[in-house]
Amino acid sequence: GTMSDYPALENFLAAYFHQDWALEQPTPEAVVDYFRDSEAPEQVAATRDDLARLLAGDLDDEALGDTARRLGSEYDPTRDGGTWRGWLQDVQARLGG
Repeated sequence: GTMSDYPALENFLAAYFHQDWALEQPTPEAVVDYFRDSEAPEQVAATRDDLARLLAGDLDDEALGDTARRLGSEYDPTRDGGTWRGWLQDVQARLGG
């Protein structure tokens, strides 16, 4: 396939929010914290920058969700009563953004 516009974010979502993420961490927040604490600061910063770029775009929630799923996220915040934008903003904040 083509190179992703968000390689660091894709790496993060595909590696940490794969199908069995809930078997590894109790909450989505714990997944993000684990990523932040275990990866190189450069990787965390690159992921945060990708999120900032994604969120700066004029995408509605459905489009944000489509993008996140395409990048490998098996977690869906709307199932927990949230929004994609809200969740992605929370991830960005947890990564120090």
